[in-house]
Amino acid sequence: MKILLVSPCQPEEVRPKSMDIPQLTLSLIAGMTPPEHEVEICEEVYGNKINFDGDYDLIGITLMTQTCIRGYQIANEFKQREKIVVFGGIHATTYPEEAIQFGDAVVIGEAEDGLWEQVLRDAEKNKLREYYKLDQLPLLQKHVYPRRDLIKCSSGKFAIAPIETTRGCPYNCDFCTVSRFFGTKQRHKPIRDIIKEAESCKEKILFFLDDNITIDKKFAKELFRELKPLNKKWVGQASINLTKDEELMSLAEKSGCTALLVGFESMTDTGIDAYRKSLKSIEENVAAVKKLREYGILTMASLIFGLDSDTDTVFDLGHEFLTKSKAAFFQACVMTPYPGTPVFNTLKSEGRILTDNWSKFDATKVLIQPKNMTSEELLEGYNKIKYSIYSRRSTLRRSIPNIRLGVKEAIFYFSLNYGYHKKNNKKVHSQIHRNEENMPVDFDVKKYVAPFKKKDGENTKKFHFQNLTTTQDIK
Repeated sequence: MKILLVSPCQPEEVRPKSMDIPQLTLSLIAGMTPPEHEVEICEEVYGNKINFDGDYDLIGITLMTQTCIRGYQIANEFKQREKIVVFGGIHATTYPEEAIQFGDAVVIGEAEDGLWEQVLRDAEKNKLREYYKLDQLPLLQKHVYPRRDLIKCSSGKFAIAPIETTRGCPYNCDFCTVSRFFGTKQRHKPIRDIIKEAESCKEKILFFLDDNITIDKKFAKELFRELKPLNKKWVGQASINLTKDEELMSLAEKSGCTALLVGFESMTDTGIDAYRKSLKSIEENVAAVKKLREYGILTMASLIFGLDSDTDTVFDLGHEFLTKSKAAFFQACVMTPYPGTPVFNTLKSEGRILTDNWSKFDATKVLIQPKNMTSEELLEGYNKIKYSIYSRRSTLRRSIPNIRLGVKEAIFYFSLNYGYHKKNNKKVHSQIHRNEENMPVDFDVKKYVAPFKKKDGENTKKFHFQNLTTTQDIK
């Protein structure tokens, strides 16, 4: 079969920049695909154009919440051309009964251990079932080499290669989809396979996609020791708690770590206690960022605004932390109630979600009524801290301490911050998004995109477990 794998995005989010980090999902699916099939990958975010009139037999579409409406629109175009459409991804896993209305099958959860191959066999025999799901999470001991050669960027080659070493996160934060999709127990890929994959990457910079590469310190230390001889630079994600282990930081530095994205999430006492992802005070977190800098590792700090523990003082606390720590880069997020999370269930039951337009769920828009401030106060504070931290003066001030770690690194992160500065000045600041007065917040996606109607009537499939193919059915 000829297969097209699509990762959709909104038109305003297209960013065909070679310095972006390629997504790995579709290239992993392509790596699982038997060689007798021909595979193409289309990543809309990198400026790839979809050929709706291509002679494809099967279309695979990965769905995130903020991209699912665009994904359903793409599916409708292909269904009009009588193509087979299969959905996967976090949103399709959370709402399989929504996704199936727009396609022929949904892969629920991860696709390893022969599940994707079973989908293809069934499609070839015209015996495709509606739902496919593994009985248990794959152990990741059979290494899949991603087809990076199929990922294209319209502006040239990528400078950074993504690599996955683990899946799952034990923190189980109530706003996060990771533990709901990948589980709360971290699973490791064999280190020998990770090193082979890293060696095969032509790019000099690696990005480890793991949500927290240092959770299992024993695994992380062994991995870092094996990475050192490769002489590659790398960036990853970790908890600031790694600063309690001097050996771990030293091994990370020697293995080529130049920066870590750290989810501090909150600087309030209540928020710190709730998420256990940062240290006990602003002063301790500032000291930890400085300690990482001593080891030659820059910090990309991520904060979330609009948590139930937040009041309107949270913006001053965030600004104080970022100013004192001089973190190399700042990622500001608005609390977003992603479906499937406890936060979504709580806010939905309390009527505090203002819109059910999935395309707005991108962590940069105000979609909720916070508990201890108004939506307007959340919007004003969020826009204000973004403008302040991304200003030329703030960016330059935070860049100066990084120069001693390397001119190239300092210039790169200054450029990254300045790019956000220009983006904030060009685009309208974040807004509050509410449904229109006569439109209920009932999470019926058909208000925004209607399923393609077949000749024999509208596709109104429901989620029935008798139509579910599981591990036991894989031949």
